[in-house]
This record gives sequence, C-alpha cells and structure tokens, in this order.
Amino acid sequence: MISLLDGVLFSTYFILLFLSIFWLLVLFTESDLKRSKKHNTPFFSVIVPAYNEEESIVATLTSLVNLDYPADKIEIIVVNDGSKDKTKEYVTEFIRTHPARKIILRNQDNAGKARAMNEGLKVAQGEFFACLDADSFVHPAALQEMLPYFENRTVAAVCPLLKVKSPENVLQKVQWCEYIINMFYKLLNARLDCIHVTPGPFSIYRTEVIKNIGGYDENTITEDLEIAIRLQKYHYKIVQTFDAIVETTAPKTWKHLFTQRVRWYKGSVDNSLQYRKLMFNAKYGDFGFLRMPTILLSGVIAIILMATLMREAFMKLWEWFTALNAIHFDVLTLLANLEFRFNFLSLPFFKLFIATTLLGISFFVMIYSYKLVKEKITNYGRTWMSLTTYLLIYSFFLAIVWIYIAFLFVSRKKNSWS
Repeated sequence: MISLLDGVLFSTYFILLFLSIFWLLVLFTESDLKRSKKHNTPFFSVIVPAYNEEESIVATLTSLVNLDYPADKIEIIVVNDGSKDKTKEYVTEFIRTHPARKIILRNQDNAGKARAMNEGLKVAQGEFFACLDADSFVHPAALQEMLPYFENRTVAAVCPLLKVKSPENVLQKVQWCEYIINMFYKLLNARLDCIHVTPGPFSIYRTEVIKNIGGYDENTITEDLEIAIRLQKYHYKIVQTFDAIVETTAPKTWKHLFTQRVRWYKGSVDNSLQYRKLMFNAKYGDFGFLRMPTILLSGVIAIILMATLMREAFMKLWEWFTALNAIHFDVLTLLANLEFRFNFLSLPFFKLFIATTLLGISFFVMIYSYKLVKEKITNYGRTWMSLTTYLLIYSFFLAIVWIYIAFLFVSRKKNSWS
C-alpha cells in the first residue's frame, strides 16, 4: 500500500516530469512576434535609482553615455535614494564633466527603489524609458536592438539579455551559469506570452502605459515583478530579446546572495497572492493557467523535496545508530564481518527513471542555454567547480531559501527590501 508520503512524492515527480516535457515542446514552437526593421529614434529616458552605489555608479553612467544613440534624444535621470556614501558627489561630478549630456540628479530620503522610479517618472520626457540598476552596465547597441519591438502597439515592455559581469569567485560563476540558464526559460515563457518579471537592469517600457496603470507599486519588495504582472493583467505584451546585452554585478558572498534571493522569492509569492485572481482565469490564457501557479508551485516543490531528503537522511542515520547501538558500537568487528550484498531487483526503478530523465533534460537545457546566449562554458577558465556547485549544491541552497520564506509567512515577519 502506498503511503501518503510516497503519494506526495510521486505526484511531485510527475509534475516535474510533465513540466519539463511541456517546456521542451514549447521550445519547438515559433514566436509570432517579430522585430520591426524600422530604425526610429524617439526621445528616450533612463531612470537610475541609486542607494549607496559609489563603487559602480560612474561605470553605470559611462555605459549610458556610450550608448549608440543620438545624444540629443536621450536623458539620464539619477534618483539618489538617500545614499549615505559618496553616490551624490560622484553623480554631481559626472554631470560636471559631461556638460553636453542631459543628466538630471534628483535626491530623496531613503524610501526604496519603487519610490525612486516614480520620482524619476515625474520628470521623464521620453516616449520610452528604461530602469537601470546602478550596479549594471549596458552594451552600446542595446537600445537600438530593443526599441524596434515597440512598433507593435501592444508591446509595453522589452527585456534585454541579462548576464553576470566578469564573475570572479566560484559563487559568482555559479550565478553566471544560473543567469544563462534562466535566459532559456525566458525564451520559453516569451513563446507563450508568459513573462512575469521585467528585470531592473535596463528593461524598457512604453512611458504612457506605465503612467496610465499607476506607476510603480511602492508597497512591494519586487517592483520589477509586480509591474510585469500588472502589465499582463491589462493584456499588454512583454518581449524578451537576446540581441541586447546588459551585464550586472552578482553577489560575492553566500550571505548577500541569500538576502537577495529571499527578497526576490518572497516578493514573487506576495505578488502572486496579490494577483491571485489571474490564476486559472481563462482571460489570461497560458499566463493564468501556467505561469502564475508555477511561481508558487516552484517553492512548494522545493520545500517538499528538501523535507523528503532530510527525512530520508534522518531515518538512515537513525537506522545506522540503532544497528551500532545493538553491537555496543563495536565498529571494528562490524567492519571485519562486513559483507557486500546487492539485489538488482530491489532498486527503486521508478525513482531512478525520473531522476535520470530530469538529469538528461537538465544537461540538454544547459547546453542549449549557452548556445542561445552565444557563450562558451569555458569563458571564465575551468568551470568544473562552479558547474558542480550549481548542479549539486545550489539547488539545496535555494530550497533553504524557500524554507526560510515559509517561516517568514508563518511568523508574519515584515518585508524588508535589503
């Protein structure tokens, strides 16, 4: 008789296998949205929210002034969100040394990124605008690659190809792998009009649309995800491009990464619950039936698998402890009389089949992802350590993040942006 636990596990395995096969089938569908060949140059605004970004703000602004776009058709709006370091001074000096460029500095008390974006929108004159995190850097051709998609009037936002900039340690290389593989999933979601997040590093929006739907939500800790779901709510299209490259700085420590991911995933759950009426709603097609439920489902599956692993490990340790206790921990005698017994028919074939299939799909996704973004897996030296960490350790790390988020919900802890 199948236990409740086995039933839950088999259901989880089935869902994972079903979703994997489903998304692979989506890979072979064609997108119906093409980029226009027109090359208009509308007036464009970039809003750069900055809080304690003295180490990167100058490089970020330099990447913007180096964009391949007419200088008189672009404005840069830096919103200093109450920085306590020299961010304000560095921006002021940058403005002084670039008198020919329209660069605006606005200062506010520390109130968060969403408030900073709304402050920038108050003065933005561009027909289109981008948000650019102050630790991210735009390649010169990015803007010219992205704007033509807006010739389709239903398009409200376009997302760039996002990569980790110059990863140094193993953890940053793990994130470099992760970002590349995530672009594969962005491709699949784009095929079904299911993009649910417009990342802070240089996602471009139609200014009129964002203002009409009320600007940025200042009560969320993931404003880039909330604004994307709200655009989906009003049936606007979000496009993912793979020709416009933007690089961002990845956390260098596990502590910093843990804090970042807790905010990301906690915010995704908050916004999924806020927009729960979109779930399984026929008006929202694949986004309502597939994307929205999956945001929550991914966390539930991670917690189930982690809890199962911990349970199995505990039971095995207890079994060993009981056996050793029965022989009064006479380990030497036990080793001397140890016999190797193997029964092929006792292997858990169903679980092995699922694991082998999912592992094979994972390797296919990894290979395809690097090809998609035109990267070599050896770009940053021998990457066996980072790949091993990504495949064998990083998933456990993310499961711990989800368990902590579950604790936050149970304990009703207040959200924090940092």
